[in-house]
Amino acid sequence: MLTIERPFLNQILEHLQNCYPQEGCGLVAGNEMGQVTSVYPIDNILQSPTAFQMEPRQQIKAMLDLEEQGWQMAAIYHSHPLGPEQPSISDIQQAHYPETLTMIVSLKNRDEPTIRVFQIEEQTVTEKKMRVVQPTDKNCV
Repeated sequence: MLTIERPFLNQILEHLQNCYPQEGCGLVAGNEMGQVTSVYPIDNILQSPTAFQMEPRQQIKAMLDLEEQGWQMAAIYHSHPLGPEQPSISDIQQAHYPETLTMIVSLKNRDEPTIRVFQIEEQTVTEKKMRVVQPTDKNCV
């Protein structure tokens, strides 16, 4: 299960809304417990409403940063501006990180985006759960 604090999810949604009507994309870092630790919005160099390809330098920089922090690549996110909120054939074919979740955000209803998370391994798609939580004050005892 992916656990994401509301501000991280809001960051993803804001990025994808700003990319609309094109697909937006990025990486989600997490710890070994499945808790999101950072979000890396990345430019879609295809500038397409139906496909994405991450800008290579931004992607490498994000991957190096999360590795340096000791985090894992928890998810790759992207939008489907007109839906549906499930992996397309090309999403399945291009799933090169089977241990990493795929987060798809449908913006078909932009006021209420639909978010689903999947594990894609060897062309097999399995829906996973995502839990959205409020941030905790880490300074409190």
